[in-house]
Amino acid sequence: MAVYEKGIETKRRLIMSMYNKLKVQDASKITVRELAKDTGCSPAALYRHFESLEYLIILGSIRFFTEYMTEYGRLMDSEENRMEFYIKGWELFNRYAFERPDLYYRLLWGSYNDRFSDALEEYFGLFPVLGSERHPAHFYILLFTENIQERDLLMLKRAVNHNMLSYDDAVYFSITNTLIVKGMLEMYMERDADERRRGEQECNRLLLKNLEKVYTRNPT
Repeated sequence: MAVYEKGIETKRRLIMSMYNKLKVQDASKITVRELAKDTGCSPAALYRHFESLEYLIILGSIRFFTEYMTEYGRLMDSEENRMEFYIKGWELFNRYAFERPDLYYRLLWGSYNDRFSDALEEYFGLFPVLGSERHPAHFYILLFTENIQERDLLMLKRAVNHNMLSYDDAVYFSITNTLIVKGMLEMYMERDADERRRGEQECNRLLLKNLEKVYTRNPT
C-alpha cells in the first residue's frame, strides 16, 4: 500500500511540475530531462509512470481546465433558461480558452484530442474535480464527449426539448458555433494577452449574432 501511495504522489508531482512549466513555456520546448531534473527523479522513472512525455503534457494541460470545469458545473446548477445557459456556457469557455488558446485548441481539436478522454479520466482519479451537484450525470457525459460538436449538440438538445429551437437549428448551431470558436482560437493563438482578450469579445459577439436566427438576448 505504501509503494502504491508513493507512486500516486509521484504522478501528482510530475503532473503539477508539467503544469507549472506550461504556464511559462510552450509544450514543444519541454524535455524529459528538464522535467526529471525539476522533480528530482530520473527520466526512466518518468516513463515508469507515464507512457510518453506527450501524454504527461496532456495531463498537465488538463490542469488549465479545472477552474473552467468547476464554474461550468455551478452554471449548470443555475436556473437559467436553456438558451441563456448555452450562451453563458460558451462565454465561460471563451474566457478561459482565450487565456491559453494553444492548449485548449490542441486538447479539443488538435493533436491531443484523441487522448483527451483517457487523460481526463486519469486526471480525475488523481485530482477530483467538483462538477454539477444537480445534474452530475449530464455534466460528466458532456465532459467525456471528445467531439466538441457532439458536445454542443447535447447542450442544445435541452433547448430543443423546451421548444426553444428546432432540432435542425440545433444541428446548424452545433456546427457553426464550434467552427466560429475553433477559427477564432486558431487566429489568436500567437497573439499577446490584450489581443486575445479582444479576440474573446469578438468571438462572443459572433456567436450571439449567429444565434439571432432563433434567440435574441435581453439586455442586462
